[in-house]
Parts: sequence; structure tokens; C-alpha cells
Amino acid sequence: MTDNFQSLSNEIANDFLQSVVFIDDKAYSLVDDADIPHDFDAQAITRGFANNRKISSIFQPESEEDIQLFSDIAAKADITVLDWQIIIQQDKEIDSEVVEEDGEEDADVDDIRGYYTKIIISKLLSSASNRNSLKLILVYTGDTDLTNIATEILDHLNDNQINGFCISADDDCSVVSKSCRILVRAKSNGGNGRGKHNPDLKNKEVSYQDLPDFINSEFSKMTNGLLSNFTLQALTVIRGNFFQILNVFSKKMDAAYLTHKSLLSNISDANELLVELLGDTFTSILRAKNLNHNISQKIVEQWIEHYIEDEQRPKLDNSGNPTNDMFNRSKELLKSLLVSSLNVEEKFIRILQNSGFSKKAAKNNYKKYAFSLFHPQGEDETENRDFALLCQHKDLVKYDNYSPMLTLGTVIKSTLDLGSFYVCIQQRCDSLRIGEQENRRFLFLTLALVEENKKFDFLTPDGLKLKLDKSTYDMRTIKFFGSTEGTVRAVNENGSVYFIPSYYSDSAPEKLEFIFELKELYAQRIVEQYSSKLSRVGLDEPEWIRLQNN
Repeated sequence: MTDNFQSLSNEIANDFLQSVVFIDDKAYSLVDDADIPHDFDAQAITRGFANNRKISSIFQPESEEDIQLFSDIAAKADITVLDWQIIIQQDKEIDSEVVEEDGEEDADVDDIRGYYTKIIISKLLSSASNRNSLKLILVYTGDTDLTNIATEILDHLNDNQINGFCISADDDCSVVSKSCRILVRAKSNGGNGRGKHNPDLKNKEVSYQDLPDFINSEFSKMTNGLLSNFTLQALTVIRGNFFQILNVFSKKMDAAYLTHKSLLSNISDANELLVELLGDTFTSILRAKNLNHNISQKIVEQWIEHYIEDEQRPKLDNSGNPTNDMFNRSKELLKSLLVSSLNVEEKFIRILQNSGFSKKAAKNNYKKYAFSLFHPQGEDETENRDFALLCQHKDLVKYDNYSPMLTLGTVIKSTLDLGSFYVCIQQRCDSLRIGEQENRRFLFLTLALVEENKKFDFLTPDGLKLKLDKSTYDMRTIKFFGSTEGTVRAVNENGSVYFIPSYYSDSAPEKLEFIFELKELYAQRIVEQYSSKLSRVGLDEPEWIRLQNN
């Protein structure tokens, strides 16, 4: 194991990345002495990536149909590398006609640099499957005005309503968003660089030999976190056990599957079972490969050394408000907090006391310090919220035309009644096998919106805080018609997703908007807590005895 967190991240990214697609109009052309900066040595590229244990696919487009085809292929690759000046056959013919007619080239006709590259980039980023994907795109060009190319790409994305991108604050040759990086770099043609003639290119030039390591390093900059590294390793393990998983789900079991399916009143339930079985198989493989022990104390300390800077932060008073007194939020302080202890409160109080806090101040505020110490100042609320959503919500990855099923743990919001929130407590077995147009009653508990700094149970995707009302008398029942699948399914309307009650009409226009779905254990705990309320025994006992026992 390396002693540097970035190096470790590079290794993990290198294990994960498998395929790189190149699209260059001179990929298999002879060397053009008149245009050497734009030449592309396919053999040097494939050899370099082969030495790096990567699959490199190189395509030379000759028509607009090729542009579409190669764009679709690039969408399936881990990394996409594009030339900026892509000239296809019909453009070359147009240029030739212009020269014959006018005796010289028309600059406006000839200057089609970036036209097809921008089309490919927009296709890669606008498709439903890639819209929220982690993506690295490299524009590898013989042109020298790299910053202008980056600006052109950004303008093109904005013009096509592909939002969220900007020029990187650290690199004016990169266009970035939360999940994508588009880098513009200069070709050096096998190491014969142009940086010595153009100082602006010196740090933006990449040789064929350095390209595999450069791509790997740049990709790892997007994934060099504890959770993202863990996820990359998990995906690598699953991909490495691909054929073993296929063998577990052998075609020899098809007949048994069909037997099971034939005995169900709603045969689509068999497909839900397959999803659960496959998920369980993934989990067992990850545990067998010890990924549940993968983030060791050493790796955590490497993360702290990589990301944390010692800094002064304000102490809190007994009410939890910042004061003018400061303390040192140091790397060593954070490392000491990440040690197991039977009594977590005592651990925090002891460590905070060692950092100059009084015992009373440490005891009163240790939770607030715990919630903020590992975060950049002012960002703890957002980051803790996102982690809470990851833990509680079942449906974090969104897809177009997603039609959720109404079942245990589904959280909805009424379009009437001041926008009240509800959570479904109908057991899953009672949410299935509903006859088409059967009018079935579903059970809901109320979720109340709570104010800031008040206790809450759940968060909505946009950060609203909800608290469960466990009162036995605060239940609501709503009837819905079954679908052809034997379930109650939501419908998409103008970008929102609704469950439509069976009583819906002009006089009763209530719809129930789908907000999110809780993970199974959270949902089941709600039912258990509600059931315990129902099982309470109320006695009219003698007050003399009752009050003495309280």
C-alpha cells in the first residue's frame, strides 16, 4: 500500500479504468509533413495503453454517419479522447471545390475546427444514461489556442442547454461540472513537443508516452475520496467476478425460475425477486473480498494528511453559539477522534479537554463539534445531509420516466391539504397482487414539517426536515386502483411523479406526489414503532398506586 492518498487513489482508478476511445480524423493517415502538429500515431497510442493494461479503440470518421456511430461507442467507454480538428470526407471535397473555383481556400468554409468535436461532446453529455454520470473527456489537439477551445466548448454547452459547466478556476484549459471534466491538451507527437517554442503550451502538452498516466491521474482527481475509492474498488471486484456471477445465475435454472413464476398470481413478482437475488450476490462477493474492511485506519489517516489543514476555529459557548475564542482544529485532533471507544461521549469530552476546552463546554457541545470538525467550515450541514440521504433513501439514482410502486416506505406529498407529507405503512405483501381496477385501501402515517434546529426523522431530497407522527389516531387511508402489473404505479406529469387516488375528480382533485422511498429497514422500523403504540394497554387504575410508581 502506498503512503500517499493521491497515489493510492491513482492505483484504484487505474485498476478500474479499462477502455479508452479515440476519435481522430488522422488516426490511420500517413504522416503529413505540412501538418505535423495534427498527426496522430495510432500504433504509439495502442502500445502505450496496452503497456498500461488498457483497451484502446481508435476511430477515424469519414462521414457524418461515422460521427453518430462513434459517439454511441464513446458513450460506452470509460474515457473519450477527441481531436479538435475533425475533417470528414465531404468537408475535404467541399474544400477542394472551393480551391478549384477561387484559386485559394475560403477561410470561412475551411475553418470547421471543433464543429464535430462539439457535436460529439454534447451527445455524450445530453443522453439520459450519461447526464449524471462521472465523465472525463480529453480534447487532444494539434491546435495551440487551448483556452479559446475551452471557451468554445463552454459556449456550445450553454447554447444547447447542457447546464452546470464553467471554466475551471485552477485551469483555464478545462471545462468542468460537478460530475464531468473536459480537458483541452496539446499533442506533442511522440515527445517532439512545441512547448519550447510556445511557453503557453509548456504545461498543457502531453506526449503519447505520458498519455495513459495523465488520463488515469486526471480521472482519479474526480474520485480521490474514501467513499468514491471504495465504490471504484467494489465495481472493479464485481467486474472481475463477472463470469462467476453469470455462472451462479446459470441458464440451467431457467426451468426452475419459470416454475416459480407460473405459481405466482402476479407473474411480474418473479422479476422483483431476481433483482433482490442479484443484489444479494453482489453483497456476498464484496464481503468475501473483504471490502467491508477496506477503509483501514491507515487509509483514513492518509486522507486526513491529504485533505486537512491545521486551522483556527471558534469555540462555542454553552448555548452552542460561536465565540471570539479560538482552538486549533488539527490533523492530530481528528486522528484521535477516529479511535474506537465503548463510550463515545467520554472520548469526545476527553479529547476536547486536551485541546483546551473546559469539561462543561466539551460536554455541552461535543455533538456540534463532532458534526463539523471533519468538514470545511460552513459545509457540514450540506455534506451531512447528503450522507443521510445515502443512508435512508432507496432511490438516489433518478431515471427519466421512472414509475415507482406504492409500498411500505413510500413518502408522498398531497397537492392539497397544505401540502401534507405521508409515509406508506402498507406491508409489501399487501401492496402486490392487486387486481386490475381493484380499489384497494393503503395506510399512511403523517410526516410533519419541522423548523430549523428541531428534532426530525427524515430528509426530503431537497433538504426539508420531516418528523414522524406515531399517534395511533393520526393515520390516513387512501384508495387506489390496481394496474395491469398488480401494483399501484405512479404516473409522470410535467416532470413530477404522482399517485392518483381512485376518488380523483374535478371535485376531488387531490394527487399524491412521489417524494422518495425509504430503505427497507427504516420503513419496517416505522411499522414496529406504530405497532407498539397499538399494543399499549390502558387501565383505569387507582391513582394512589399509579402516582406512587411514577
